[in-house]
Amino acid sequence: MKKLFSFVAVMLLVSTTIIAQDEKQRVAVEDFTYNSSIGTNWVTNLRNNIIGGITATTRVNVIDATNLSSLPANKEERLIALGEMVDVILTCHFNSLKTGYDSKDKKYTCHSNYTITLTDAHGGGVISTTPFEDSWLSGDTESDALTNCMKEASKNMKKFVDNNFKMEAVIKQLDQVDAKKGVKTAYITIGSNAGITVGQMFDIMEEVEIAGEKAQKKIGDAKAQEVVSGSLTLVKITKGGVEIKKANDAGHKLIVVTRAKKDLLGGLGF
Repeated sequence: MKKLFSFVAVMLLVSTTIIAQDEKQRVAVEDFTYNSSIGTNWVTNLRNNIIGGITATTRVNVIDATNLSSLPANKEERLIALGEMVDVILTCHFNSLKTGYDSKDKKYTCHSNYTITLTDAHGGGVISTTPFEDSWLSGDTESDALTNCMKEASKNMKKFVDNNFKMEAVIKQLDQVDAKKGVKTAYITIGSNAGITVGQMFDIMEEVEIAGEKAQKKIGDAKAQEVVSGSLTLVKITKGGVEIKKANDAGHKLIVVTRAKKDLLGGLGF
C-alpha cells in the first residue's frame, strides 16, 4: 500500500519542454541532504531508487554527480562546471523517515517524506520543487516496511519525469479517420530516441492565432499505441477526434505534448 502526495511548484518560468524529439535532457543528480536522524544507508537507498526510477523512463540522460571527482567544491564554481556538462541539476532533501507497528494487524509501517528540486544548470534558477510522501503499511518486519517504502520512490519517477520533462512533437499524418468520430489514430514525430514507450499519454494542442499572436489550445488527448521508430509513434486518439479532424482540415498545426497519466482521483499528482 502507498500514499503519494506530490505537487510541482514552478518557481521560475524556465521551460523544460524538449522540442527536438531526438534530444534528451542531461540531468545531474547531486548528493542528497537529509535530516540527521535518518540513517545514511536509507538515504543511499532512497537515492538509488530515485536514480533507478528516472533512468528506467529512458526519457532523460542521468549523470551521477558524485562520480565526477573533478568538480570544484565551491557552490558557484560547481554550478558553472556542471552547466558545461548537463542541462538540469537534481537535488533532494530527505526530510523524515518513520516506522511504527500496528498491534492490531501485527504489521510494521513506514512513512517517508522527501523533496526533489530541479535547477537550471545554465542559469541557476529553480525550475520546480516537488514534495513526496510515501507510505508502506503492511511490512512483516521493520526492515521489510522500510525497504518497500523506499521502492515507492522509484515508482513515483515516471509521473515525476512526465510532469517535469515534457517533450513536444507534431502530428505528421492522420491514420484512421471516422466520418462521425473524427480522427481515431495518427502518427506523431517522436519515438524511441526520445524514450517514448507504449502507453505514454499526450495532450493534443491546436496552434491558433489570438490578437495577432500564436497560441496553443488543447483540443484532445492521445495515447501511444505503437512506437514505430526512433522518431515516429502511432497514437490512439482518446478524446477530441472530431476537433482534431477539423483543425487538420483547416491546415492548422497540431502539436502533441507528453503528460502524466491521471491518477485514480482524476488528478495529475500535482
